[in-house]
Amino acid sequence: MRVTTPAFVLRRVRWSDSSLILTLYSYDYGRISAMVRGALRPKSKFLGRIELFSQSDFQLLRREGRELDTATEASILIHGEKLRSEFRAFSGAGLFTEWLLSVISYSNEPSGPVFRLIEEVFSLLETGAPPWPVVCGGVVRLLHLSGHGLSTDICVSCGDNIDGSVCWSHSGGGVVCGKCGETGFPVKSGIVSFLSRAGNSSLESLARVRLWPGGYIQCHSLLKEYAQVHLERRLLLKSEKVMKEILDAGH
Repeated sequence: MRVTTPAFVLRRVRWSDSSLILTLYSYDYGRISAMVRGALRPKSKFLGRIELFSQSDFQLLRREGRELDTATEASILIHGEKLRSEFRAFSGAGLFTEWLLSVISYSNEPSGPVFRLIEEVFSLLETGAPPWPVVCGGVVRLLHLSGHGLSTDICVSCGDNIDGSVCWSHSGGGVVCGKCGETGFPVKSGIVSFLSRAGNSSLESLARVRLWPGGYIQCHSLLKEYAQVHLERRLLLKSEKVMKEILDAGH
């Protein structure tokens, strides 16, 4: 079956001297893998159309029962050039992509909301938005879309509204009020406020939120620990170290 779908290039793996295997997130089919034969040849028709973090209209040959599609054509829609050329943007896009590949599995179910989330995150990073709030906010949305949403306003233990100091329970799914605090661990109210806002505000407005020095690292660590509990596996996020180095360098 031949189909056409817009898709983001999330990963490129060399398969042979001239061919690549791409990990794509498509609007119509979700996360998929596609072979691109001849992609590395000097005069390939795919030249400049399947770069990392770019978005193209892909023509795919899909065969029932086979996990690997074949890309036959690609028409560029969004180059995403700054996501590859600017260090901060590249690091942010890389970290969010690692989250996406860790949380979202291969599926034939379309996911327009996830596709639009990728589009929003990449667009903000390319226009120079600070990567930490964009990535952390995007991860909150991603966890919600994948069925692992976190509670930030209502105690996961007793169901009361949160008022005053709070604790956090990874296994419980979010915040714990003061009277139920023994079931969780202390967490700064600024992190909870950011996580709550991330579920209700645009990523563009989140990009303007400033936390204390090291606040976003603490926020990201909480999200990572939370996800590992609910996904029941360790997350290996290689770009996390690079992002921390950027913050330490004051960039």
